[in-house]
Amino acid sequence: MTDFTTRKLAPDLVLDARRAVFLSETKTLVVADLHLGYVWAHRHGGNLLPLSASDDSLPRLMNLVESYAPREMVLLGDIVHRAVPVAELKRELRESLCALGERVELRLVAGNHDRRLAPLLAECGVATDLLREMECGPHLLTHGDGADMSRANAQRAAASARGGRVLIGHEHPAITISDQVATTAKVPCFLVGERVLMLPAFSAWAAGSNVRVGRWMSPFAQGEPFPLALAILAGKLLPVRL
Repeated sequence: MTDFTTRKLAPDLVLDARRAVFLSETKTLVVADLHLGYVWAHRHGGNLLPLSASDDSLPRLMNLVESYAPREMVLLGDIVHRAVPVAELKRELRESLCALGERVELRLVAGNHDRRLAPLLAECGVATDLLREMECGPHLLTHGDGADMSRANAQRAAASARGGRVLIGHEHPAITISDQVATTAKVPCFLVGERVLMLPAFSAWAAGSNVRVGRWMSPFAQGEPFPLALAILAGKLLPVRL
């Protein structure tokens, strides 16, 4: 009996309601848009968010590692909200990456929020490369920004020809669902196309982009049909046909 907390899209591709994807062929765990240091980035910019609102990303990531025992973990872009020179952000980043690195091989894919992340990692004493994209079995993993349409089209076609998909973040997909009586809720979701899989933001801070509008920043999503959303509600995956 299924418990609706996971959904298998392909033999090697499992979606988890904890906002993660597991690629079983390569034992790769993928999450997108952590936006670590969200509070510190805003406070550095003069917006005094409360310090009591702590980031729970690390325990949630560790919980996924315990469940899947992956060989590697890919952080699929926007690892930090902004790479600001704040001691507390450096500590949070160093502790999170080191704790994960002791359990799995970490792969960091840079997103548009990570423009100054490389020097910040060096200041933290974290030695790792920032990638723009990586192939994982038949799949291509990239944040979703920074490519032109011709390159995005070619990469979508190549992944599909291999029997895989392009996995992206960047958009923070969310969907509003209703009981058709009195209650509505806007929740994060996976967005599923034949060639592209869009991951929800792992960060609990990230605002969601309404997938029903269908206006995308990423060239990988533009022009791509997405007939299915998997809404994340109460720790379950709820399929919604679009």
